[in-house]
Order: sequence, then structure tokens, then C-alpha cells
Amino acid sequence: MTQIILNSVIAILIATAFVTTTAAALRGENRAMQKVPVRAKARRHPMGEKTTK
Repeated sequence: MTQIILNSVIAILIATAFVTTTAAALRGENRAMQKVPVRAKARRHPMGEKTTK
């Protein structure tokens, strides 16, 4: 009997954590996008670069 109660309590705690996380994610959906600096590699010519050595 005790094990059933403990399992029920744990299941309720997990469900509560899931619902809380979901609600927080949905509330934060309207946040403004933040710009993140990104460095991109320069594109090479499709035919390849001609080098003279």
C-alpha cells in the first residue's frame, strides 16, 4: 500500500513539473528574437580557386 502511494506521489510530481515547464515555454514564446553575432566562412568559387606557385 505504501509503495502505491509513493508511486502516485512521484507521478504527480513529474506531471506537475511537465505542466510547469510547458506553461513557462508557452509564455516565453512571445519574447523578441535576440541577434547573435555569427561568423560565416567565405564561399569559394564553384570551379575552385586557381593558385599559382
